[in-house]
Amino acid sequence: MRSIRLLLPVAAVLAALSLIPPDAVAVPGAGSNSGSSGPGVHPDNYALECPDLLIVAVSGATDSEADRDPVVEESRQLWSNWVGNVTVPAGEATADRPGTIGWMYVPYPATYGLGLFEDVPTYQDSVAAGVASTNRILDERKRACGERTRFALVGYSVGAEVIERVSRELGHRPDDAHVAPDDIAGVVLVGDPYRPAGVDSLGGAGPRGGGFMSSEPADYGALADRVVYSCRRYDVACDAPEDIAVLELALGMLGQMRFTLIDPMQTVDDLGRTVAVTAARAAAHIVTRDDWWESDESLLDVLRKVVDKTYPVDPSADVSPERMREIRDWAVGPGRPIVLEKLRAEGVGFVDDNSGIVDLFVEPYILLGFVQHIGYWNTNPHDPWYWDSERIVDWIVALAEAERVSGQPQN
Repeated sequence: MRSIRLLLPVAAVLAALSLIPPDAVAVPGAGSNSGSSGPGVHPDNYALECPDLLIVAVSGATDSEADRDPVVEESRQLWSNWVGNVTVPAGEATADRPGTIGWMYVPYPATYGLGLFEDVPTYQDSVAAGVASTNRILDERKRACGERTRFALVGYSVGAEVIERVSRELGHRPDDAHVAPDDIAGVVLVGDPYRPAGVDSLGGAGPRGGGFMSSEPADYGALADRVVYSCRRYDVACDAPEDIAVLELALGMLGQMRFTLIDPMQTVDDLGRTVAVTAARAAAHIVTRDDWWESDESLLDVLRKVVDKTYPVDPSADVSPERMREIRDWAVGPGRPIVLEKLRAEGVGFVDDNSGIVDLFVEPYILLGFVQHIGYWNTNPHDPWYWDSERIVDWIVALAEAERVSGQPQN
């Protein structure tokens, strides 16, 4: 068993190396006059010239920074997330039709809240920055290009959560918004931690699990028929077992904390702050719902909602000590039968809501999860497999061709 454990990291590294095509990224400084010019800009990237279709790509953790140049290609490292395996081949596929496709990489501090010798944003703050940066690019390019350009949104891992949040909000905008739903030709979510359980993957049957942050159905409004997912079996980010509520809550808590070697006490302070804020938000959620004690919503359900800082709670909710005392007096007095029934249901529901955790250990998530999560990215034309990234490229090229021909989305 010891030898097997030692071989697992080696196998993961070799698998990752085998997925890196030798020439998928343009060499910095290889620009030309055919596309958007400048050092490090791919010659087939027409992002700054109002192409028919502009890919707005949000990479995963460690693969972007707040000051990244959106149109410059960067050499990928082993730990990178390789969204260039979609953008660059899509541009190269339409090189004989100049102006068809362009792409931009969204600058944002792509961290998990992990740092060594410098402070970093929390995971949730990083996602919020990615959402703001994505919307800023959409606003600026719509202002520059008007109706000439439509957008394809691509997100991977943390970047998929960014695009999730952008798409859910944008899909409910009015038709006359500056960037409206009709401006979006398509959305691709790769390794999405909010993937609804069991939905299709790139047009075929997808894994039965769902995102490990949430596997609930998603509401994309007017974009509902333009969203596709790419998810590999046992990629725990998008194919986690259902009913892992405690894990979802823990991830939400960790997403508000920073972990650095230079200041470990900061982590302790963040934990205390996160617990206090989450408890206050949960109390605000409950006190503004008179029927909560008789509803099917459990305390765990509430905590999973409010731990996401974007979930709205009433800022005017009365959570004063006096109000809490009133609730306590009611709970031990006339409301005691209702409270006891609520507690009984909480116990049964807790077991049901966490029944999937055992599957994380019984099934090969720990063994295969990492390899599957990085296994999307290969565009090697000389191997016999049709990789996820190649399918995404073909889908995006089809969108671009539809834009060039008719200006209508192809779903």
